[in-house]
This record gives sequence, structure tokens and C-alpha cells, in this order.
Amino acid sequence: MNFGFASFKSLILRLLLMGCALMVMRTGIYAQDKVRRIDPDFEVQLFDHSIVRARDIQNRVTVIDFWATWCKPCLAEIPDYNGFYRRYKDKGVVLLGLAIDSGKEEKVLEAARRLNMEYPAGAPSKREIKTIGKIRAFPTTWIIGPGGEIVREFVGVVSGKQEAIREIVDQLLAEKTR
Repeated sequence: MNFGFASFKSLILRLLLMGCALMVMRTGIYAQDKVRRIDPDFEVQLFDHSIVRARDIQNRVTVIDFWATWCKPCLAEIPDYNGFYRRYKDKGVVLLGLAIDSGKEEKVLEAARRLNMEYPAGAPSKREIKTIGKIRAFPTTWIIGPGGEIVREFVGVVSGKQEAIREIVDQLLAEKTR
């Protein structure tokens, strides 16, 4: 096999591009081709039996944390989300913790209590998950703007995620008051 300099350069370039792609996937930062919106049929029942619908979060900044009871990084984020909830609940920001792929609602409710979740949470049914769409990995966090657009999606463990969420939410709140 003849492995010349041009082939070597091509191989190095491909490896660099693959490395960049992996880094982007790992940090949860990526470009979207089009604006994604929350499904107008979005509807989930929370543990307190209240129902949150797409229309309930219209004109509000919303953060949805998709987690699982078996996901250690998801569980590690709960104290941060408790702090976020305490800081932003009186500013009209909605925070929801939705456990997916975690078993029966009773099991998830027990876990939420044991983990001292202070913010509204639920375990969406299969029907409700259809209005959410596919969640590729846990944890996944959506920041939804007042117009229903998913402004940012964090997939997996992302360094600086909580700070970035606060910055984006603060910016959305500032834009909303203009």
C-alpha cells in the first residue's frame, strides 16, 4: 500500500474533523437547521396531578430537565435545579423535571421525594412522551423561549451547563420585558 504525504494529510484532516465532531457532540453544542418548537399538543401530568400544556408555558421562559432515576449525572444535577427553582420561580420561569424511561409513576415519585426535588416533576406516560418527542440521552435539558421555541438543548453532561442556563434564562427574561 502506497501511503504518500497527500494521503497522510487527508487522514490527519479527517481525524481532526472527527475529533471536533466528537467534542461538539460531547458538549451538547450544535447547530440546528431550523427552529424547533415545543409541540402544540404537549401535555404532561405532574405528580401533584396538575397538567401542564403547551399553552400554559406560552409567553413564559421554561426549562425542562429530562432525567431518569437510574442516571447518576441526572441525579447529581437535582440540587442545582433546586437552587435554580428557588431563584427563578418568582420571576415567572417554569422549571419541570420529567423522568423518562424510569418505570412506574409511583417509583419515580418515590425517587423524587427521596432526592428532595423542590420543583414540579412528573413521569410522562407513553402518550405524553409522543408530544415531547425523542430524547436521545440523559440528562437532556431544554430551554424554551416565550414563543414556544426551543432556544437551547443540552444533551448529556455539559461543563458549565447550570451557569449557561442561568445566562440564557436571564437574557430571555430581559428580552421579554422590552
